[in-house]
Amino acid sequence: MSATRAVYSLRRRLVALLIGVLALFWGLTAMLAFRTAHAEADSLFDAQMVQVAETLLAIVATGNPLVAGEMAEHQHAYQLPVAFQAWKRDEAGAWQLLVRSSEMPFEPVASTPGFDEHDLEGELWRFFTIDHDHSGYRVIVGQNHGARYRLAGTFALHLLLSICIGLPLMALGMWAVVGRALRPVSATAEAVGGLDPRRLAPVQVPGPLPAEIAPLVTSIDALVGRVSEVLDNERRFTADAAHELRTPLAALKIQAQVAARAGDEATRKHALEQVATGVDRMSHLVEQLLTLARLDPDAGQGAMDRFDLAELAEGVCSVLTPQALRRGQTLALEAPASFALSGNRWWLEVLLRNLVDNALRYSPEGGRVVVSLDATARSLQVADDGPGIPPAERAQMLTRFARGSAVEAEGCGLGLSIVGRIAEITGATLAFEDGLRRADGGAGLAVVVRFAPDAAG
Repeated sequence: MSATRAVYSLRRRLVALLIGVLALFWGLTAMLAFRTAHAEADSLFDAQMVQVAETLLAIVATGNPLVAGEMAEHQHAYQLPVAFQAWKRDEAGAWQLLVRSSEMPFEPVASTPGFDEHDLEGELWRFFTIDHDHSGYRVIVGQNHGARYRLAGTFALHLLLSICIGLPLMALGMWAVVGRALRPVSATAEAVGGLDPRRLAPVQVPGPLPAEIAPLVTSIDALVGRVSEVLDNERRFTADAAHELRTPLAALKIQAQVAARAGDEATRKHALEQVATGVDRMSHLVEQLLTLARLDPDAGQGAMDRFDLAELAEGVCSVLTPQALRRGQTLALEAPASFALSGNRWWLEVLLRNLVDNALRYSPEGGRVVVSLDATARSLQVADDGPGIPPAERAQMLTRFARGSAVEAEGCGLGLSIVGRIAEITGATLAFEDGLRRADGGAGLAVVVRFAPDAAG
């Protein structure tokens, strides 16, 4: 039962993130624009106030305040509203009001030349005062700060309106662009989903792949290749196993028929003995098939134990000694007092048992099998005086159901395959060498297993 996996839309998330970033950017831009617009407005309006004040002073200095009033009203009509006062100092030194705008009171709103800010009727105003020292005239020009804020706010509002209109349009555009950019992902998903499980092949995605997607497709291709190789091996193994099982089953059927139809006790007894031998052979084959089935799913070192390999070898030899005695064979163990090793004890026991069993099976009656351990070299060797394997065929012996051309004894060809598999997953190396010398001058087979340095004690 597969676990439920949370799924989200990458397209929707990308568009939302992009729009969020843009909205934040535009919002900050609008704030900065408002502050910049307000500062620029202050500078421009200050310059306007100075210009208006100088113009009014020049007019009133001519003695015509009415013209000054008309001019001020003209300024008020076409520019940001400007309020003003025009004063003249009398002989006693007091200031007399000549003309004012409607927003200004009858008393002076500023007392010193230059710029000044203070409240006027509850609102903040900015004033500019200019004096004409020779003629005794003074002009005061003022502007409501609220007008400046409103102008800057209008600018910022226009910018925000453009943002509000532009964001949805940009969202639609981004949705289309991101969707187009993610097409290779959809194409890859379709290509992976369209793979035939019975005939796996590399993923075929039409068109060029983005640099971000190419590693994913490469990894999928590598995985597909490994899965395809495993499936091919399993199909081949199943076919070979079926073939190996079919032959002894057919022999068992024939011998059972002979025993059932035998006319004398001797024939029946011989047929039943052949049945028993065939059952033993099939039991051995099934046992080795189960061993391979237990090894193949595990990839790695397995459970690590600390044990004495010499003691393990002595136990394996003790178990297989009766098998050797039935054929008059000699099974010898040459081992140091102790050989500490770290590894999976069960796997190494299976490895050693298969090596010794294989040597006994393919050695002749009265033959010799020697198990040698070398703690210094971190190795074990199983040598026999059997028919041996030609050097050109030794590389093929680790293949399942493989048997040497000179081998005449019955076997299923799985022993060395199991040994090779265990050596592979434990990090050990396997080598084939000439074994014990025979009376005819030939040599049997020696299998040498060298353990990794970190596995030895």
